[in-house]
Amino acid sequence: MLAQQKEAILSLLSSLVFALLLLFVSPLFAAARSEVILVLFALFILTLWGVRKSVGLKFKSLDEMDKTIRLQAAIIAVHGFGAMVAIYAICLYILHRVDSLVPIHQVLSLAFAGWLSLYIFWTLSILILYRRGALHV
Repeated sequence: MLAQQKEAILSLLSSLVFALLLLFVSPLFAAARSEVILVLFALFILTLWGVRKSVGLKFKSLDEMDKTIRLQAAIIAVHGFGAMVAIYAICLYILHRVDSLVPIHQVLSLAFAGWLSLYIFWTLSILILYRRGALHV
């Protein structure tokens, strides 16, 4: 297994774990839900940094195909991220259009879920593109 695939698998697993924590742990702390979301967000970023350091992957060591796959995966991830944020924001609007006030923990959840979706789309795209090969456009 290539270091790029190992990094993608570990990042995907950590993204899924933090997505489950966001869904199931943050509601348990109703009084401090915003703070819990911020702490989870910070821990997720530190986890991604730790994964990157543990794998020891350096961008300079990648060949042209690896860089192409990472770029194409990033393009796919940004489009998935944009769609997820738009759908989430529209749902927040529909739920709170009467009073025009969105609770702050839901705004923070939108930011965290957006970041999680970016990494989920990116890592899945990397794994799929390494399996089938880079897109030739």
